[in-house]
Amino acid sequence: MTQQISFRRRLFLYYFGIFLLFTVLILAFQYHREKEIRIAALDGRLNDMTQLVDNYMRVNSLSETGDYHLIDSIFNLIPVPDLRITVIAIDGTILYDSSVDEWSAMENHLTRPEVGKSLYSPYGTAVRHSESTGKDYYYLSRYYNTHYIRLAEEYNINITGFLKREKVFLLFMAVVFAVIWALLAAVTRRMGKSITMLRDFAARMRRGEGNDPSIIFPRNEVGETGKEIVRIYNNLARNTAELKLHKEKLFRHLHVLNEGVAFFSADRTEELSNSHFIVFLNAITGEHSLTPGGFIDHPLFGGIKSFLDSNQNNPARKLDNPSTELRMEKGGRHFAVRCILFNDDSFEIVITDITQTEQSKAMRQQMTSNIAHELKTPIASVRGYLETLLVNKELDEEKRNHFLDKALTQSTRLTDLINDIVTLNKLDETGSQFPYEEFDVAAVMKEVRDNLMTDLTRKQMKVEIAVEPDTIVNGNRSLIVSVFQNLLENAITYAGENVTVTIRSIPGEPGFRTFSFADNGIGIPEEHQARIFERFYRIDDGRSRKSGGTGLGLAIVKNAILLHKGDISVRTRPGGGVEFIFSLPE
Repeated sequence: MTQQISFRRRLFLYYFGIFLLFTVLILAFQYHREKEIRIAALDGRLNDMTQLVDNYMRVNSLSETGDYHLIDSIFNLIPVPDLRITVIAIDGTILYDSSVDEWSAMENHLTRPEVGKSLYSPYGTAVRHSESTGKDYYYLSRYYNTHYIRLAEEYNINITGFLKREKVFLLFMAVVFAVIWALLAAVTRRMGKSITMLRDFAARMRRGEGNDPSIIFPRNEVGETGKEIVRIYNNLARNTAELKLHKEKLFRHLHVLNEGVAFFSADRTEELSNSHFIVFLNAITGEHSLTPGGFIDHPLFGGIKSFLDSNQNNPARKLDNPSTELRMEKGGRHFAVRCILFNDDSFEIVITDITQTEQSKAMRQQMTSNIAHELKTPIASVRGYLETLLVNKELDEEKRNHFLDKALTQSTRLTDLINDIVTLNKLDETGSQFPYEEFDVAAVMKEVRDNLMTDLTRKQMKVEIAVEPDTIVNGNRSLIVSVFQNLLENAITYAGENVTVTIRSIPGEPGFRTFSFADNGIGIPEEHQARIFERFYRIDDGRSRKSGGTGLGLAIVKNAILLHKGDISVRTRPGGGVEFIFSLPE
């Protein structure tokens, strides 16, 4: 019942708003009409009074005598309070003004709108504010060949009297409103039940409560419409729920994919795509304005277009879902573009970034080649020494020990090489499995220095650690030990003798500890600095092999620091030598 009343109330408010607007328009029309009537009456009265003033001036020859102040006597004949009379010369000079004592000092009035209008019309009027008296006036000016006569009356039209005189009209409008409201209530009472039931049904659907089978619509056109709407809704709700479920699954799948995916209709119009698809298109073509719908016409995707031209609308195709794939390379990145054609001639494009796969493949091939090359030398050396010992069994003990020592050195080098390769593989494949902990990195530096003190003494090298104790970093301790050990071993091997190594803290990014590892040795030529972190890269291959390096030390250093989300760079130290700058997380 409350809902039915609310429905009728809305109809009433709609009607009341229309009726109120109609009433306001009628009242506005009546007000405007009343205003025009009053203004016409005012114009007639003022016009007559200007004629009276002009007659008075002519009878008394005021234009010749200049005694315009005699016009004051006219006010005894005019029963209009607050009337203002102004006489204006042809050039706009004020000859007389009843409301201003010093009228001769008033500004020129030739530009006043009412004065200008009266020159080309029977008279001119204007409603404006007077700067001389500070009041609002209704001005009327009339031109009399030798002068202008302007009369002004305070402008204050009030509609109160008009409203009081229209009480019968307002009463008539109220009666009409009451009759129409009664008719509207009777009509809405008859159709309100069906409308209310439909509204309640819509409200339940919005709240997800479903249909109430106990509600029976009345047997009329609205009731039958309501029943049909219920049937349509039930079918639509069931289909919508299923479609929503499948669509949600599809959307979630698309946006978590690392591939760029787009679906196209049979006329090659884009229907759905994810963000990766646009990104990969831009990366492949280098054109940021390329749209998913227009990429098929791009020359780079000519193979996809030829495939579609051959298979779309082709009833003779043998495969249900034929597909084709292109491989592309752009700016060092590799992509696989696959097109799958469906039975209805719609199709799917999948773009996969295979850069990492291709790089890993190339790296594995290079790594395998490098490992084979690096293992060949120590294995051949060990084999050569052992064969020498086996063939020459009568060698004296000194030579025998010499060959055994050489074989041991090569086997040690082989062991170091294998250990470095294992470490790099762990960093590449299982880097996330290294346990992290907080530890004092200054203590690690001192530990590495002490472990290599024998080699440092032999090369007459000094290590200065300018890092405060209790400088805490968060990482894998064994990897950080390997970082400092490889850097220090590299300095011992290649920097020369009488070299000073300085390790110090420097300012860096928030959340990281930044360190400088520098020596004043022979340094690294700048043309090699960009490649020294590559695996098996050597500045001087012969010299490096003679010194026993594996060529993997700096690669381990870089990979270990990158695993900790840090960064490392190398530069020539001012004054000579080399400086490594790297960061580790706090």
